[in-house]
Amino acid sequence: MINSVKEIIIGFCIAGCLMVVSCANLDPEQRQVPFQTVENASVSPSQVTSGIHVLRTETEWSSFWSVLKASYSPSPPVPSVNFAENAVIAVVDSSHSTGGYSITITHVEMSATGVVVEAVHQSPGTGCLVTQAFDQPYHIVTTPVFTGEAILNLTETVQNCAP
Repeated sequence: MINSVKEIIIGFCIAGCLMVVSCANLDPEQRQVPFQTVENASVSPSQVTSGIHVLRTETEWSSFWSVLKASYSPSPPVPSVNFAENAVIAVVDSSHSTGGYSITITHVEMSATGVVVEAVHQSPGTGCLVTQAFDQPYHIVTTPVFTGEAILNLTETVQNCAP
């Protein structure tokens, strides 16, 4: 019995190693995960925490959307997603006291533990005209269903508005 358990554990370890090696050996085009933008916008600060969110069910998606759009009256309808084929990834910025901020998912790629999401966070630079209202940017995309976690790699940029 103990030998069976050890063999199973060793089998899982070998399978995991092979998966890591196979992902590492894929060329960049094979590692890319296609994605479709659902919405890239901003809202008045919501109760959605900043960071990356992976939504895999209609219930999770509906709840997330309701909280994100809580300041809207009437609340916009939840965009339709086929969760048998897709997952939703949302990258949400922290709230800011002015406008001029944005967050954009630029690339999604397979990893040994799920996906890596590359995004760019842009801040207004000196001389930029911005709205004087609280703002919370976000970008929501759909990807094919994946297992594991989503890791966010965020690149910071500052818009150059100086004359």
